[in-house]
Amino acid sequence: MKNMIISFTAVGLFAWHGLILADAGATAEGCIDCHEVDEFEGMDAAALEAAAKEANANNKMMAKATKDLSDEDWQAVSAYLAAEANK
Repeated sequence: MKNMIISFTAVGLFAWHGLILADAGATAEGCIDCHEVDEFEGMDAAALEAAAKEANANNKMMAKATKDLSDEDWQAVSAYLAAEANK
């Protein structure tokens, strides 16, 4: 019984992680409207997030496009774009 609970918990966590990545991919599509993925090549998620937030602070169009992103959204989108750029 204990193994079944652990198995179901693991499956649930993997499914939840997949949903997070799917949401990040959908949100990242907004980034791809103006940027090419290869612009982020060589950057890890933390560097990409820092650069994006700096650009966001200095660019009204980008600030408007990202106004609804939470800190978790920024992290997820940065991780997604870094992974896509560095395949």
